[in-house]
Amino acid sequence: MTQNPNTIIAALQDSRDQHPVDAAMLKARLMTPQSADHMVMALDDMTVDFSRQTITDDQWQMLVDWAQTILPKRDAMLAGEIVNISENRPVLHAHLRNPDEQMARDNLDAMAMMTETILSLGVEDVVAIGIGGSYLGPKMAVEALAPFHQGPDVHFVSNIDPSHLDDLLAGLNPVTTAVIAISKTFTTTETLMNLTAAEAWFEKGGVPSKGRVIAVTSRPDVAQDRGIDASLVLPMDEGVGGRFSLWSAVGLPIMVAVGAEMFTAMIAGASQMDDHFAHADCAENLPIMAGMIRVWNRAFLGHSGLAVIPYDQRLNLLPSWLQQLEMESNGKAVTASGAPQDLATSPIVFGEAGSNVQHSFFQMIHQSNDIIPVDFLAPLDPVSLVGDATDATMERHRDLIVQMLAQADCLAQGDQPRGFTGGRPSTVVTWGETTPYSLGRVLAYYEHITAVSGWCLDLNSFDQPGVELGKILARDYQDYLDSGKGAETIPPRSRMILDRY
Repeated sequence: MTQNPNTIIAALQDSRDQHPVDAAMLKARLMTPQSADHMVMALDDMTVDFSRQTITDDQWQMLVDWAQTILPKRDAMLAGEIVNISENRPVLHAHLRNPDEQMARDNLDAMAMMTETILSLGVEDVVAIGIGGSYLGPKMAVEALAPFHQGPDVHFVSNIDPSHLDDLLAGLNPVTTAVIAISKTFTTTETLMNLTAAEAWFEKGGVPSKGRVIAVTSRPDVAQDRGIDASLVLPMDEGVGGRFSLWSAVGLPIMVAVGAEMFTAMIAGASQMDDHFAHADCAENLPIMAGMIRVWNRAFLGHSGLAVIPYDQRLNLLPSWLQQLEMESNGKAVTASGAPQDLATSPIVFGEAGSNVQHSFFQMIHQSNDIIPVDFLAPLDPVSLVGDATDATMERHRDLIVQMLAQADCLAQGDQPRGFTGGRPSTVVTWGETTPYSLGRVLAYYEHITAVSGWCLDLNSFDQPGVELGKILARDYQDYLDSGKGAETIPPRSRMILDRY
């Protein structure tokens, strides 16, 4: 029988106050691993170890019980029902990874055809222009999959700051360059302004921009009205949110970089995680329990941050992608129905590649008054670009893993004589090699964590009204610059700066 979430929340709050977990308890758990077998779970070569989390067995079971209550929301999303209620849309990113779905097959076929079109231009460089989810996901994946590159060099531009685009174009040849403009609505200010500048660069170089610009959008009509040939417009579904969109046509730069076969392998890895998410029991479900732990740490233990530390240099941009995924999805203090949410919601997500961070902000992670949970991630086997993994390569990689495990255990166990209190939670996620397949699985794992924690807190993780309000105000300010109208609605100090232009 499914319990009432409010009853579980009250029990968790009471248990938190009466049964705190300290360094001694974590050390005892780590030294008797069989006592925490239920906190370590696997999906093929991917293992997620929650045994360093500051949670008792009883609290863990309460989280399992709570997770049972959100399964109807999971099932509704995976069934294609309308779950983004504020925009009256389904949420379809997982459907793009399901080989049984026609939309998934059509998407891959269309992307493969557009990739062939781009390659037929004889280009050596492709510039992908986007921002937010149209930029972070593709850029992260292209960098993560560097050993699998087989196409032209792919570059990414997002910032409206002229230096971002101009510095890049200064080193490229317009004769051997193509541009992919990615915008769901094809009205995003930053993307369109950068696109206009890129088109002018083509013309200045004596190369007609028409035929060199490919558009990815859910509004093909808008892209065509702007002058982009219909054959160079790749559509995406409106039910795919930006931060969940790298599986859609938004992932075209990834396919251009690694090829259709490798992109399909990434999709397949994500699909394996989707299947696990859909069918595994809550107590053995990797993303469900990770989502529950995220809620436990943020809403109950009051830990405001989450450090995401991949011990894989190629995954250096993973924390940036996760930052948008979690904070734009769950950074809200109101529920899906508009009521106040008293529990804390999204953590502040940040991070960088290990072991670099051990020589920067990890001092604070170890000894600050603020307790900041950590997700450690690492492939257990390296992928080398200089041939087979030599003894020297393996030795360096082995030391990398040593560094990661030492940090995780030090955070948990502490060292009282040296002033390390311990009792600081972390999760260790490992897999074999970082391949397209394993990358897809890790990314889908984090997408589902965000959805699970949002459902527990009764949030709509699939809209972003705060972002939209900022865009509205920016348009008003732009109208003031263009026409002088609306001055009375702009704060005087802001208007003083605008008046310089």
